[in-house]
Amino acid sequence: SLQLHKQADMQEEKNRIERVLGAISQPELIQKVLTFALSEEVRPQDTVSVIGGVAGGSKQGRKAAWKFVRDNWEELYNRYQGGFLISRLIKLTVDGFANDKMAAEVKVRSFN
Repeated sequence: SLQLHKQADMQEEKNRIERVLGAISQPELIQKVLTFALSEEVRPQDTVSVIGGVAGGSKQGRKAAWKFVRDNWEELYNRYQGGFLISRLIKLTVDGFANDKMAAEVKVRSFN
C-alpha cells in the first residue's frame, strides 16, 4: 500500500490509499503507517487523516496512534502551531477511550 501511495499521481488517489492504511491491524504495520504519516511522502494537512485513520481502524490502532502522538507531540505541535488540526488529531486519537488520565496528559503537554 505504501508503494501504491508512492506511485499514485493524483492527490485524491493518495488520500484514498491513506484512508485504507488505517484499517491495518498488525502492530508492526501500524507502526510503519504511523511513521509514514509524518514522512515527506504525506502532505502535512493529510498527516492528521492518516493518524486518525489508524486510530479509528482498531483498538490496537487507537492505542498505537495515541502513543505515537504522545511520542511525537513536539514535532506535531510545532508543525500545526496549536491550530485546529492539532485539536482534530487529539480528538481522533482519544475519541472512544478518552479518560481523565489521557485528558490530563494532553493538558500538561499543551501548556508546557
